[in-house]
Amino acid sequence: MDLQTLGNGLLIFASISAIASIGAIAFGAQPDGSEGTRKAGHYLTFATLVFTSLAVLLLAAAFLGENFKLMYVADNHPTIVGPWAWLYRLSGVWAGREGSLLFWEWLLAIFSGWIAFRFLKNKERIATTALGVLNFVQVFFLSALFIPLNNPFRLLPPQYLDASGKLLVEAAMNPLLQTWAMVAHPPALFLGYAGLTVPFAFAIAALITGDTSKRWVEISSRITVFAWLMLGVGIGLGAIWAYIELAFGGYWAWDPVENASILPWLTGVGLLHSMTVYRKRGGFRAWTILMSAFTFFFVLLGTFITRSGVVSSVHAFEQDALSFWLFLSMMVAALVAAGVGVAIRWDKLKGNDSFERIFSKEGSYYFNNVIMLIAAVLVAYLTVSSALPAWMPGGKITFGAATYNALARPLGIFYILVMAVCPILSWGGAGFPAFWRKAKWPVAGAGVISIGFVTIWALGMMPYYTPGTGVSALHHATALIGLITASLAIALPIYLFIDGTRKRAAARGEGYGTAFLNVLTKARSQSGGYITHLGMGIILVGLIGSTMYVKTYEVALEQKPGSKLEAGSYAFELTGLKDSIAPNGDTVYTAHMDVSNNGKLMRSIAPRLVFPVQLKSQNQSTQKVALIQQPLKDIFVSFSGLDAQQRAVITVKFFPMQWWVWAGFIVTILGSGLAMWPKRQPRAA
Repeated sequence: MDLQTLGNGLLIFASISAIASIGAIAFGAQPDGSEGTRKAGHYLTFATLVFTSLAVLLLAAAFLGENFKLMYVADNHPTIVGPWAWLYRLSGVWAGREGSLLFWEWLLAIFSGWIAFRFLKNKERIATTALGVLNFVQVFFLSALFIPLNNPFRLLPPQYLDASGKLLVEAAMNPLLQTWAMVAHPPALFLGYAGLTVPFAFAIAALITGDTSKRWVEISSRITVFAWLMLGVGIGLGAIWAYIELAFGGYWAWDPVENASILPWLTGVGLLHSMTVYRKRGGFRAWTILMSAFTFFFVLLGTFITRSGVVSSVHAFEQDALSFWLFLSMMVAALVAAGVGVAIRWDKLKGNDSFERIFSKEGSYYFNNVIMLIAAVLVAYLTVSSALPAWMPGGKITFGAATYNALARPLGIFYILVMAVCPILSWGGAGFPAFWRKAKWPVAGAGVISIGFVTIWALGMMPYYTPGTGVSALHHATALIGLITASLAIALPIYLFIDGTRKRAAARGEGYGTAFLNVLTKARSQSGGYITHLGMGIILVGLIGSTMYVKTYEVALEQKPGSKLEAGSYAFELTGLKDSIAPNGDTVYTAHMDVSNNGKLMRSIAPRLVFPVQLKSQNQSTQKVALIQQPLKDIFVSFSGLDAQQRAVITVKFFPMQWWVWAGFIVTILGSGLAMWPKRQPRAA
């Protein structure tokens, strides 16, 4: 049996199991349904997981064994050699169009299997119904895998292989993907995408069953936090990859596929906050269901963009009409199902949604949802605008980064402000005097921090300001308002931890260290939220410096002693150019340079230009940049080859506060991880 027959056979069995599971659940989930039928639906879900897992293992084995009989393996195998080559071969499973879709379906099967296992013996109708919805989504993904361009088990035409199974044509994984970040970046993203299907499934189950109690939120909330967390990890790893590997120094270019990954993250923020109100106050019920549907919609939008060909992107795959209609229909169906369900169940979804004061915790949560949904819809609209009819606003127009930044900067700063004050607002609102009693010390702390940030702005950002087409006064005002807002976002959680530790130490007679540790561990959801807010404030500082104050120098240096590029107080002296052959056969050109500051030698660097041997005739190359990282800035140096006069083309960029982006990202992930960490359940007596 060849690999194509075996692989497709496993997918067929997985599809049959998923369809049969839906049927069994449809009968077994009824109030008078058979317990055996219900359990059969769960066991069939396990079968879908087994068959999907075997399909993934088969594809992984083909990559590890470099079995080029599969077209997907031939097109996506890495060229790296050495002790870690196996890991890069394994990453080929999710590196391309076909494998990434199979990998996504496998993760869906894992989440579905977990729900099936958790509620196998516990007959909760809402959980069983949600499992049926999850399996319906699985059927959708499995059917997509049978579309030829999405099928990872297509065979390579035999004329492209010699008798020993070696390739007779140049084909390999894109050299830009052969990095550590891309080994981890896609799996994290797909974990987020697959996990965010779970709250959508439970929301639809709540509408189907009419059970609009908080039970479905209690079941799915931690999975939602985990999925949102992993999506954030994936976005962060993608940003690091782009910053290092794409040689332009940016970590977000507002590319359509990049945008697609942040859309469900944005609505996921709103979903998590809505779940909190649903669980604690019985409010935002319709909001929560609709935010889960919008999040799932935006999850699918990324796949729709990459496979439909509706917009142009360096990350997009070959256009496919079948994928276009399949994913479009699923996206529309998700929103229609949620909208119709909310309309039908409206009486049961009425809850504690009203609030008398905007200056209340409910008000801040409401604005959080509105801001996140508006931001996601705006970014999505701008992303697909080039594919829209000309009569629509922005139709047939491709918007650049300047447009996105003009919207994102004020909206993002306002959101951080709302996020920052939320923890000290009261349910129902307690008036400004009560609010000020809580806010005065954080505001004082923010004032002190602001002085530091404004000083950094004047001394560490302004020297790298590059005048653009916009109004410079507005540019600087936006930056200063953002830094002041970030100061409050940083000061407030620090104050809350100090205040909470002080009060607990006084009440329990604990030492400050013990009290602080208990504050962290006893109220993990709350403390994790504080840490996440702190991280967002740090990220905002990094974003202001590294996107609004960037200085670029580019020059072609003569290949002679003393040839240097001068950038402010820094000098970059070319000491030599060398070419070499890497162990895997790649041709590597290295520019050796000495970097000095105010005439004092700092260090030597060696940016490189690599031409993969497997793609030699295509003249593809990738740049390996040199980075000098400092607390208040990154110095980014790239070598892009020789010009017509055989001069070395060197680019130097200064990115103020760049490491603050990465540090804030780490803090945010730690906070989210703490918030999702399950509480220890009391042992039964």
